[in-house]
Amino acid sequence: MTRPSMKRQERFFVEEAARRLGKIWDLGNDSERPDFVTTEDGAQFGLEVTEIFQGERRQGGSALREKESLVQRSVNDLRRQYEAIAGVPLTVRFVGNMEADNLTTVVPVLVAQDFPSKPISYRFEYDTTALYPDRAPLHVYVTKGLRPEWYSVNDRVGFVDRKPHPTIATAIKRKANRLAQYRATVGDDVRLLIVANRLHNSGKLLLEDAARFDFHGFSKVYFFSYPEAVAVLNRAR
Repeated sequence: MTRPSMKRQERFFVEEAARRLGKIWDLGNDSERPDFVTTEDGAQFGLEVTEIFQGERRQGGSALREKESLVQRSVNDLRRQYEAIAGVPLTVRFVGNMEADNLTTVVPVLVAQDFPSKPISYRFEYDTTALYPDRAPLHVYVTKGLRPEWYSVNDRVGFVDRKPHPTIATAIKRKANRLAQYRATVGDDVRLLIVANRLHNSGKLLLEDAARFDFHGFSKVYFFSYPEAVAVLNRAR
C-alpha cells in the first residue's frame, strides 16, 4: 500500500506533467494498480508513476535519496522545535557540516534572534565556527517570510546525469512486470510516467537526445525531469 504522502506526491507530479503537456487529465480517485485510472476526452487509460534516482539502488530504493530523506527529517525536527517556541515562518538554508552536534545549536540561536519582533524579509546568518573551531562548520542562512521552508542546500546542488538511458530503461522493464495486473483493471491502454526530481541531487537526471526505448508493453512512456519539460519517449522499433 502506497503511503498517503507518497500518493500525494505522485498526484502532484501527474498534475504538473499534464499541465506541461497541455492535457486535461481527470485522475479520479487514487488507485494502486495502476496508480491512477485517468480520463482524457472521455476515454480512460491507466497511468503508473515511478521515480528514478542517481547512484546505487538498494532493495528499498535509492541509497542517495534515503540519505537526503534522513537529513530532511532532521531539518524538519528543528523546524518543529523552533515553531513550537516562536511560531514564526522562516526560510532556513543549511550549508556544510550537518553533524548532530552542529544541528543542535541552531534552534537556541534562532530563538535568541527574536524573529517575531522583526519585519518580513529580515535576514540573519549563523555558523558554528566560533563554537567548534576545529570542526568543519555548518552555515545557516535565515530569512523571515510568509511560509516555512527549511532545507539542506548540500542536497540540492550537484552533478547532473545527462545520460540516464540505462536508468530509464531499467525503470520501464521493472514496472512492466505488473503490466498484466494494470491491464486487468483498465484495459490495454496503460502508460508510464517516469519522474526525476531535479530539486534533489538524487534526481538530477536529464535526457538530452531523442533516444528510443523498449516500452515492454506500455502504450506510452513519459519522462518528467521536474521541474522542467515532459518528454514523450520514442518507442524502439
